Amino acid sequence: MASINTNTDPIHNVGGAIMFVGYVIAALFLSMLVVHDIYKAHTSTTLSSSNRGKNVSSQSQLFIALALLSFSILSYHMLSYLIYSYQGWVTSKGVDVLPGLHDPYVFTRSTLHFTQQIWQWLTESTLFQNFAETICNDSATFWWTQQALLVTMVSALFISIEGKQSGLKHLPLPSANSDSIGTRRQVPHLWAYLAIGQILPISFAQNLFFAAILVFPISDDGSATQVPSPLTQCLPVAAYYLLLSKAPSSIGKPSFISVIVLLRLLLLSPFILRSPTFQASGFTTMSLQNAQSGYSTSYVLALFCSGVLFVQQTIWALRENKFSEILAAVNTDSAVSALGYDFIIYVVSCLAWLSLEREETKRNVA
Repeated sequence: MASINTNTDPIHNVGGAIMFVGYVIAALFLSMLVVHDIYKAHTSTTLSSSNRGKNVSSQSQLFIALALLSFSILSYHMLSYLIYSYQGWVTSKGVDVLPGLHDPYVFTRSTLHFTQQIWQWLTESTLFQNFAETICNDSATFWWTQQALLVTMVSALFISIEGKQSGLKHLPLPSANSDSIGTRRQVPHLWAYLAIGQILPISFAQNLFFAAILVFPISDDGSATQVPSPLTQCLPVAAYYLLLSKAPSSIGKPSFISVIVLLRLLLLSPFILRSPTFQASGFTTMSLQNAQSGYSTSYVLALFCSGVLFVQQTIWALRENKFSEILAAVNTDSAVSALGYDFIIYVVSCLAWLSLEREETKRNVA
């Protein structure tokens, strides 16, 4: 486990404590929001007597199950990380957790005291900094962290494009029944999927989105729209991967947290670039008819940069570790396990999605 750092002046970390509590509340609220949307659409699809409705229902259940698996594994590892941090804080302070359990009156007062302890722990423990430094601790652990961060940008592109607009051929992860430019899906609360991907590791949001685009049918409204030019789309993608390549060198420096924050902000760029506010702001845009090449360019750039950084980090990790040691590093700390196993689930989910796409293609050809 990673060492636990505490701050003797709780005032300095009240903002971090509030942010942590806000993260938890936001994750629960946003998850319930998108699950409710998916449930309503899934119920409507299930009531359909068509073969497509039955297939979509079973396929969406697969990704809902994978989302539940992702959330369960993430919850286990994050709870383990928080418990370890709290135990370290209690030990350093030399305090009892819940004294007087045998007396109801004392127990009530102790429970209130425990709540105050939790708040004090949150304000005195540098949870975010400890977590960030743990997942970048050495070349083996950062190998797992990097994989999760590499696919997060690819997922952000996929969610932003497919949630608002379908019909883009030749993308690495095309949506079901994508036939022509101009078809639209308009997944409700699309921003919530991206927000969940910011708060939690990406596989949970990605699996929920896979389920969503299966149950929300597309329609060809024949309308045109304005989308960012290929250059406008690619600039933030390139900036993200460039900054990610510099992240290891910033560990232990004052700029480390700033790098993490900037990476998170750049992950929102695919969605922001497609928002009506951005389109009306005067930036260079292109017509829907030429959108496919622009989207493909940003995907290709993301996949190329991911491949380059993957090879670079793998070579670096193998210089200092055996391959078996790199694989075993996923279990060295709960923080690393949370990201590492999330990446594994993400890969399994994408393979399942591509498998369904191949089956759909075969049925269409037949």
